[in-house]
Amino acid sequence: MTRIWNNISLYFSFLKASLKEMLIYRLDCIVGMISQIVTQLVEIIFIWIVFQNTDNLAGWNFMQILLLYGVTLISIGISDFCFDALYDIGPKYIRNGEFDKILLRPIHPLISIIGSSREFTAFGYVFLGLFLTVAMLIKLSIPITVILILKILFFSIVGAFIIGAINTIFSISSFWTYRSNEVIWSFYRMYTFAQYPLDIYNKFVRILITMILPFAFVAYYPTMNYLGMDPYIIYIAPFIMIILWIIAIKVWNIALNKYRSTGT
Repeated sequence: MTRIWNNISLYFSFLKASLKEMLIYRLDCIVGMISQIVTQLVEIIFIWIVFQNTDNLAGWNFMQILLLYGVTLISIGISDFCFDALYDIGPKYIRNGEFDKILLRPIHPLISIIGSSREFTAFGYVFLGLFLTVAMLIKLSIPITVILILKILFFSIVGAFIIGAINTIFSISSFWTYRSNEVIWSFYRMYTFAQYPLDIYNKFVRILITMILPFAFVAYYPTMNYLGMDPYIIYIAPFIMIILWIIAIKVWNIALNKYRSTGT
């Protein structure tokens, strides 16, 4: 247990150092954030266009969908900042031989890699997500209490780490293909299914994003709780996060034992 906490402490130390390094290039950081906000605004315009032709989607109105979208963006932003380096395992670390150097460090190599994440554009997601979430809570006349704020922050972090665990599981493909980014991205983009009410999908998709790749617990079920639609299922999310990370670390260690240097 002590070793686990030491690794977690080191991980946050690496993230802190990455944040300081990132803020050296402030203008680049600001431009990146603005570009991400503009990209998401285009997505919001698309949702608005959809609601010009319908009053609701599976019983959800425009403001409720935007609340769901905002909650999703918060988790996506946190996840991108904390785990973006997973995309580099194949092309940057293994193929170029940098992974051999990481193996010489007295800490788990996964900690070294994800601790080097510094996707500054992720803050654009977080800021826009927070703005949308607060604005829609006000529009929907949902009282913004301290408990609600803490609940949103907590479950947004849980959602981010659910995404991180899923990406970590699929990053093991880099030990054989040396190209983790395409594989991770293919599965990661499935989170977009959970940006809309699950009832609009068929049974297969609902099972996929609830039980197999549980993106529904990132924002969909938490948003239902904030709206008073389902007060209980949200509390399964932390347990799902823990289970996913146990699986992620185990499969990562198995893949690590199969690692063979590229000789670069």
